[in-house]
Amino acid sequence: MSWHKYGSARTLAPTFEFSLACARAGVPLLIVAPPSGGKSTVIFGAERFLMEHGEAVQRVSRLGLKSLKALGDWLRSSANATLVNEDYANLGSSSYMVEKMGEIVASLAYSGTYQDLGLGLDLRMSRLGFISGIQPLWVKTMMTHPVFATHVREKFIRYYELPYASARSIDMMSAIQLLSSHASLGEMDLNVRIPTEFVSGLSFQVGSTRAMEYAPRICRELSSLMPSHKVHSAMTFYATRLGFERDILEREFATDGYTVTTRWQGYHALYWVLRRGKVVREEFMDLLGVTSVRSVDRALDYALRYGWITSVWNNGHKVYVPSEGIKKRVALP
Repeated sequence: MSWHKYGSARTLAPTFEFSLACARAGVPLLIVAPPSGGKSTVIFGAERFLMEHGEAVQRVSRLGLKSLKALGDWLRSSANATLVNEDYANLGSSSYMVEKMGEIVASLAYSGTYQDLGLGLDLRMSRLGFISGIQPLWVKTMMTHPVFATHVREKFIRYYELPYASARSIDMMSAIQLLSSHASLGEMDLNVRIPTEFVSGLSFQVGSTRAMEYAPRICRELSSLMPSHKVHSAMTFYATRLGFERDILEREFATDGYTVTTRWQGYHALYWVLRRGKVVREEFMDLLGVTSVRSVDRALDYALRYGWITSVWNNGHKVYVPSEGIKKRVALP
């Protein structure tokens, strides 16, 4: 793949290029990763790149009714635009505004129109992109709340951050500079074959009809960001991240709706083991942001139970590493 050109930000590059492709394709994207998982770096890198290439981009956060009307005026002035947000849970100033923004973004991105006469909103757009981070625990909220289930779950796609190689930490501004300065846009190739795994991963998330609509749009935009002969392999790589929702989520019918279980604790542990390559048990308290060894062991036990990580002893310390199965799944094609 071509991600080595991003240097020390190369493990963030796949998410960065996928974010650009989704934004330019008008497909709402949620990047799922634990705190310090690189979400903000990727989002701000995409924001800078799009602005430098003449795109209308607006950073949104803590929106209230007054600022929503101002945003509506801005959207009316742009046929094509992208909204970026650090954390979806903080998108609005209240839970109502978070829900409202999900409804607006979903409607504009999917049909190009949104109308709410009570708020004085009558919007029509050719293309709206949306990139936001989201905490793993919040996935459960999306799957059970009626508004999120109708708009966000069914029209936003979720990209689960699974580092393909271990990497050292890099400061945000350096990473943003590397990402935005090394990406480039070229001609689209309309003849790239889309992997069936990619469509399957999308179908599980948003349904087969939207998957068939989203996949070609994303594919076309990816072909403008990388050599066309590498797009199929890249989409196979991305399919693993989209399809990981099958691993992290259990959603079943119940008498009064759905029951949803998310394996978010194990995902936290898996992310850091993939990011670091190997992690000593004592290091997890800082990485997971918890204050007790019991919390660490709970997260590790989940990840071990699911077969995502394994443990070995080294000089009297228990060290956790990715399982062979997960390493093969997340590796470069």
